[in-house]
Amino acid sequence: MIILLDLNYTLVANSPQRGISPPPMARRLGEETYRLWLVGLVRPHHVVLVTARPARWQEATIERIRVLTGWEPQEAYFNDRNLNPPPWKELVLRAHLFPRFRPEEMLAIESNPNTRAMYARHGIRAMPVGVRPWKKLPV
Repeated sequence: MIILLDLNYTLVANSPQRGISPPPMARRLGEETYRLWLVGLVRPHHVVLVTARPARWQEATIERIRVLTGWEPQEAYFNDRNLNPPPWKELVLRAHLFPRFRPEEMLAIESNPNTRAMYARHGIRAMPVGVRPWKKLPV
């Protein structure tokens, strides 16, 4: 299974509250924590981190994930086009993932309802993490 993993509000356990101006990215990144239970569930799979976070934060973000979890995704696509999440993630799908993977092989764990709808239009199962930790991946 190929996991398309969202970063903010999905892997990040303490994302800023929606509707409130977030702190500057450097501070935010330094305070970020990650859902360790989710890392445990996705670790055995091929994980593609697909995020709308600007590409200039890719190296620092991946390093922070590695330091705090002892894990990192096999692939990561950070937004180098300044696009909103759904169009950015659709571009990643078309340019990088569909040439190698079939939709039925993928599971998207995604916070943004518009991005989940886009994934669904492409035949990819997509769901948010929810409030309670999962015991297993929904397959």
